[in-house]
Amino acid sequence: MLNSIIKGNDVNKLNIDRVTNKNTGSSYRMYFLTIFIISLLLTTFLNNIDFEKYSKLLNNFLIKNGFTINNIQILGIKNIPKETIIKIVNNEKKSNILNVNLLNIYNNLRNNDWVEELYIERVLPNTIKISIIEKEAIGIWQYEMSNKLITKNGEIISTANINKFKIDLPIIHGNHANKNANSILKILETNKVLTKNIWSLDYINNRRWNLHFKQGIIVLLPSKGVLKAWNEIIKLQKNYDVLNLGLTELDLRNPNKILGKISVDKDLINHRKNLWRF
Repeated sequence: MLNSIIKGNDVNKLNIDRVTNKNTGSSYRMYFLTIFIISLLLTTFLNNIDFEKYSKLLNNFLIKNGFTINNIQILGIKNIPKETIIKIVNNEKKSNILNVNLLNIYNNLRNNDWVEELYIERVLPNTIKISIIEKEAIGIWQYEMSNKLITKNGEIISTANINKFKIDLPIIHGNHANKNANSILKILETNKVLTKNIWSLDYINNRRWNLHFKQGIIVLLPSKGVLKAWNEIIKLQKNYDVLNLGLTELDLRNPNKILGKISVDKDLINHRKNLWRF
């Protein structure tokens, strides 16, 4: 089986990046087909055969021998609709598989916000193989009256269906919060059980974070020593179940003391407990 591959960032290279031979039951058939094609090329060159006539002859020969796209193999997708990829491949579909421009397919797929890495193979005689590594979404950034799915690098995935991620990803607020969210989320992930109770994060003055818990309490983190402060919260929860004490705020901005706040408005906690459900 013959493979022609384009992958990574080799978009400035030829349409066929590499050709390899693998031992299969059809190796002899492929050998004779290759000899036939070479013979046609030599005949065209030596006898000045009309190129258009030659192209039609070669095209018909390849079609009769199965060199058409019968299979599109797609690997690695979770969020990109399969139909989107098939449509892009079919837009490049010619009469035989050798006329398919892998570089055009590559460039069109790279325009999708989800694509992190991309590999495309033309597997002769009849398969286009596409392997994709998607970007990882880490949160929903609420900014300028809209919801935007963001990656660990702060990139926005504009084509994403936000509703699909509301249950699993936190809501993130604040200017430049998209560029700084990954660092705080890495710290929070050191205790995944506790992190599951956080439904929203506020980035305050480009310096520090507030954490909104489903229990209705807001935790004010310091601008420095965030990991230490997070470990204090873990201890407080383990020893005193601090999330369920009815506090409205827990202030850890001062490294030398922890302040708890209780509101006289008893409905405030109940209101906050229900915010994350919407």
